[in-house]
Amino acid sequence: MKKKYRKKLLNSDRKYKVYTFFLLLSIILSALPFFKTKILSLPFAAPIYWGLIICIIYFCIPAINMPNKNFINGSLLGYAVSGAIIFVALEFLSAVFMKKLEASPYDISIIGILLNILNIFSQLVAKEMIRAYAFATAYKTMKYRRIAIVITTLIMILTDINFAKLHTISQDRDLFIYCIKNVAPLITKNVLMSTFVFYGGILPSIVYIGIIELFQKCFPVLPELPWIVEGAIGIAFPSMYMTYIMDRSNNQGKTVVSQKENILYLISLFSATMFSWFCVGVFPVYPSVILTGSMEPLIYPGDVVLIEKMKEEKDIYNLSKGDIINFKREDITITHRIKEVITDEAGNKSFETKGDNNKTADGIIVQPNDVKGIIVKVVPKVGLPVLILKEQDEVPEGVVDEK
Repeated sequence: MKKKYRKKLLNSDRKYKVYTFFLLLSIILSALPFFKTKILSLPFAAPIYWGLIICIIYFCIPAINMPNKNFINGSLLGYAVSGAIIFVALEFLSAVFMKKLEASPYDISIIGILLNILNIFSQLVAKEMIRAYAFATAYKTMKYRRIAIVITTLIMILTDINFAKLHTISQDRDLFIYCIKNVAPLITKNVLMSTFVFYGGILPSIVYIGIIELFQKCFPVLPELPWIVEGAIGIAFPSMYMTYIMDRSNNQGKTVVSQKENILYLISLFSATMFSWFCVGVFPVYPSVILTGSMEPLIYPGDVVLIEKMKEEKDIYNLSKGDIINFKREDITITHRIKEVITDEAGNKSFETKGDNNKTADGIIVQPNDVKGIIVKVVPKVGLPVLILKEQDEVPEGVVDEK
């Protein structure tokens, strides 16, 4: 009798594994270049494909659920909503401060918005149902559950990455930027979604990503952030939020939840946001990396200079001989010392500049409108990683940062 029961149980476990295998295979199939460009690109093909998978999971195959993780689903759903709103706010406020808002490239007519919603949620719901089914199968039928869950998450990550785009990138610097801007945020996003599914089922994950996707596809004005800011937000926020959710879930059974942990989390989130804004010039003083030796021995390649913005005309006119300024020339910025202040008959000022390590002055006179700021501090060697990334580029003498 026991042998028959055990055999029946093994057959049941094998059945769930087979279903999970084919469900994961459907995600892999959707990411294949031929299927993605030739089939899913057809009108309504993607919603039909994902809708069919949803129906198969819901109506055709036996249900399997994660055991109770002692975490209140209602609370996790609230975290999903608040987390998505915070993420959108971080991106949008960063763009507002930096004046980096652009018109949406998506169709925001009523029909366009409805189609966007259909495409977003058909794929999102199907993928999260597959993720949850795979997690439940691993938890119920497999010995090495965590490894199976990690593999499932890895499949989700790999099928989200645009390998066709990666294949076209030839420069190391461009590859690094693409990884920071696109690949790393995809990884942290998928890990966070797996955390939502593991502790609270598919609904929190769908709500979190759904809110963000709706904002990105249906809002008329969108952030167009520099890659370093977009990458910083996309990596840091999901990572910290995932840690916060896991800590909350582990403390759920305790009678007293530590308020100190909540405060530390908020401080970490606030600090990461402020640091990102500081790096990209939201505040009156911002950093930039020196790439050449034109200002040696005062400033060496790899040093970071802190630049105080100069927006008002009176501040620029108060500049004097010997000040080190940061100014724009065509599509680059340069950090050199003022050699002479030139005043014409009408009282208008311009500046002759020279790198301390250069033999001659710069050939072009700097106009007031070209001045971005004055150097107030030099921090040695902090920017060496950026210097290494750019060492293969041709950098004009005195360049601080390419724009």
